[in-house]
Amino acid sequence: MPKKKQEELPAELKDSIDERYLEMSPEIMELIHSWLYRIVEAAYEGIGELPPEDRDRMLMKMSKACSDQAKMVLDCKPGMSWEAYKKHMGALAPPFGPRKITQIGDIVHWTYVPPKDKKGKPICQCPLAMFGMMKGRPELCGCSANSVRAYIEEYTNKKVDSVETLGSPQVDGTDECRFLVHLKPSAFNTAKPEAKAAKKASARKPRRARKTKAR
Repeated sequence: MPKKKQEELPAELKDSIDERYLEMSPEIMELIHSWLYRIVEAAYEGIGELPPEDRDRMLMKMSKACSDQAKMVLDCKPGMSWEAYKKHMGALAPPFGPRKITQIGDIVHWTYVPPKDKKGKPICQCPLAMFGMMKGRPELCGCSANSVRAYIEEYTNKKVDSVETLGSPQVDGTDECRFLVHLKPSAFNTAKPEAKAAKKASARKPRRARKTKAR
């Protein structure tokens, strides 16, 4: 492998790339890139057609691999206080931030503002989309929601119940990626209102008289 091109590759790829690929003409490499685009696009299309449970399991695996790499550039430290974490994420410079975080009780509104291209269009920050391996798709936002959860749980002592995707350039055409984070509440809380109401309704329900057989 030519030394110059070998140095440009990540360490884990230096021994896995066929030398003939690196010597191909730009036209052939562009053709191969178009194949990869079609393969990845078809794979994500298939993922989107899976039953929700299977789809989410696939996206969880993929987002785990992605978020593990992203953690290297977020400069967060496990054991951060919740307030310190929110302040840190809100101060991140583009393209990793800014992230607007507001909280009411156990509900957190998490907004990421992606950079824009020369035409003013938001740039999806998924590496597959940025490197032209596929178009942005709503499924990518499912990966992002999983990453939001992973970051919170790894860097703070907070536990997340679920993360909803409220909107994004891929989901509804908005300029921001918006998520609704449901933190797991403390174990020392009152019963849920619906549980109380159901219990009261059950207590008010008249009991049926037991039937006796005629002798």
